[in-house]
Amino acid sequence: MRRRRDEWTPIVEEFERSGLSHEAFCAQQRLNVGSFRGWLYRLRNDSARGKVARSATRLLPVRVGPPGASGDEDLVEVATGGVVVRVRSSVGPAYVAELVSRLRDRC
Repeated sequence: MRRRRDEWTPIVEEFERSGLSHEAFCAQQRLNVGSFRGWLYRLRNDSARGKVARSATRLLPVRVGPPGASGDEDLVEVATGGVVVRVRSSVGPAYVAELVSRLRDRC
């Protein structure tokens, strides 16, 4: 079954919130992985050009301080490109993956 752009947009948004791999999401949704990836990259590329809003991205408040100053025990550290990001363990994995991806692109 062929889908139009307006049908793929909510599917891609759901994927980005899911935290699943391409394969797992497509198996769950009964989608062809090749078609899904084509639309995923096409919509992401359009988003980078300002054509499609990315509703899956949200910003969280950040405090910067010396190492160990937060006192929070439920932190997860992710290191990428010489940068260490600390997030609460309750933050969704899809958000952390998006944050790390964007930091990797900029650092």
